Amino acid sequence: MSPFISADELLAAHTRGDRMIILDSHWAPEDNASWDAYVSRHIPGAFWCDPLRMLAGTPSLQSGRNPLPGPVLLQQWIRDWGISPGIPVRIYDTGKMFWASRAWWILRWAGVEDVKILAGGTPAWRAAGGDIAAGIGCLRGRGTYEMTTGQMPTIELEELSDWVDAGNLLVDVRGEGRFIGRREPLDRRAGHVPGAVNMPVELLVESGGVPDPEVVRERLARKGIGGEGGVPPEKVAVYSGSGVDSALFLAMMEHAGLDGARHFVGGWSQWAGDPHRPVELKV
Repeated sequence: MSPFISADELLAAHTRGDRMIILDSHWAPEDNASWDAYVSRHIPGAFWCDPLRMLAGTPSLQSGRNPLPGPVLLQQWIRDWGISPGIPVRIYDTGKMFWASRAWWILRWAGVEDVKILAGGTPAWRAAGGDIAAGIGCLRGRGTYEMTTGQMPTIELEELSDWVDAGNLLVDVRGEGRFIGRREPLDRRAGHVPGAVNMPVELLVESGGVPDPEVVRERLARKGIGGEGGVPPEKVAVYSGSGVDSALFLAMMEHAGLDGARHFVGGWSQWAGDPHRPVELKV
């Protein structure tokens, strides 16, 4: 099953009054910008989900910019969002789907099964005829879901070198400029993990939506992922700068029927934060 839901499908379910949890995971770098955006416009009935506050732990050189959230706090947010067994969860952002994908992956990692990303985000919702609400909206639900972390495959910093040496595939989904070390606007060092190959996540998406699964499979196969003679997903590990873009890449892989790849959540920010770890540059 695809981790994406179309705006038409979500609008139809919303109009019928189907029971579901909707999360607004918009993010912007300015202080309180996520909350301000939610208050100014959101899908009616949506809960506010600040991705950096609620879906990541405390940043550090040792763990990266957006490490996994602490289980206790994540469990509290799951309750406050009203997530309960058997109730679908639908997540959206402003359309690029990076932060919605981060929320999708974190909730799946916590064991929530029926989670989907709104393809195209708010613009797709509006184009489908969906209403937009303003104001505080939903503040707290009464969820009963008891999470069990570790339900999505991960790989740790210390495992990466052995992973590559064993002949497995390590994919860096950042843009080429950051991968080759031409520019690094966010982290302490430029370059990439030795042995990684580059496939920017932007190659898998289309403006305003999600390609058909067959299209995504073909694009992945060109990089040797899946397909006849390609690397199976269970031998693929994926990373980005800090576990956001890579979450979208993993969602696209699952959309193409290639689930099971591992996620290096700490990403380049964690690897580059250790000055003793080697860096590979390509120019």
